[in-house]
Amino acid sequence: MADVSESTGPPITTVAVIGAGTLGAQIAAMAAASGRTVRLYDVAHGAAEAALNRLRLLLQPVIARGDLDWELESVLARILPAASLGEAVGGVDLVIEAVREDLPTKRALFAEIALLNPNSLLATNSSSLPSSTLADIVPDPGKLVNLHFFSEFWSRSCVELMGCGQTTGETMSVLADFGRSLGLYTAVVRGESKGFIINRVWRAVKREALAVVDGGHADPEEVDRLWAFFWGIDYGPFAMMDHVGLNVVADIEDSYIAVSQDPTDRPSAALHALVSAGHLGEKTGSGFYEYPNPAFRATGWPRQMERSAGKPE
Repeated sequence: MADVSESTGPPITTVAVIGAGTLGAQIAAMAAASGRTVRLYDVAHGAAEAALNRLRLLLQPVIARGDLDWELESVLARILPAASLGEAVGGVDLVIEAVREDLPTKRALFAEIALLNPNSLLATNSSSLPSSTLADIVPDPGKLVNLHFFSEFWSRSCVELMGCGQTTGETMSVLADFGRSLGLYTAVVRGESKGFIINRVWRAVKREALAVVDGGHADPEEVDRLWAFFWGIDYGPFAMMDHVGLNVVADIEDSYIAVSQDPTDRPSAALHALVSAGHLGEKTGSGFYEYPNPAFRATGWPRQMERSAGKPE
């Protein structure tokens, strides 16, 4: 793949975001805030319209406290819910996929997009599946990349860009410029790295935290207390997993395990028991913690661990 340099390619003026979930809606908002027209589509009826309402509720307090300098209604007005996939992707410069972390679902979607708009730049927001797994079903792999965004972009203002192995240098340059135009630190991954940079490191933390709990060495809150105490922060890996959504975490973990050569790399019993019971974290009110008042948000946490240990008589 050619080096990323200053873009000489055509600018991106129109964007389609496919998938109106938490992250898809936030990607649409970022693109709209940059002045672009955005078409938002979700296979679930009414999901794109509902996403606009969620964005309004989510972003109003963020703007009020000064974390974003946006005129919210103007931003939302540039996000146009699409009634069909064809309406969403027809004629746009860039299509960003943000559907569930499932390779067959993504492959079927990209096959449709390839028929509806064979000329656009294509990006998957997948956090664990490299775009090379989609390269054989798109008309021009030179225009295909991973663009991995992060939720709550006002505090995690970065994006990771990774090619599919056949991506052209021009495509990489255009999309690096696109990421920067959203106000995001744009990290370009060299070659192909499953999990990119951040999630590859985060995956190791998740795996070992789950292994400690599965092995009976500590419970989730004990792991989080020690982690938070050591690093001087207010939460730990299990709180983070609850925030992401335990079904999403399980899908990502399973995608790593499917290609792992490590015999000790196996599904977490603790994680899958919660997912099977429908306890998916913050969004369902329970996961590794109970919400809306999880233990890690209590005053004095995590130093309560020291006090609760007691002292010798």
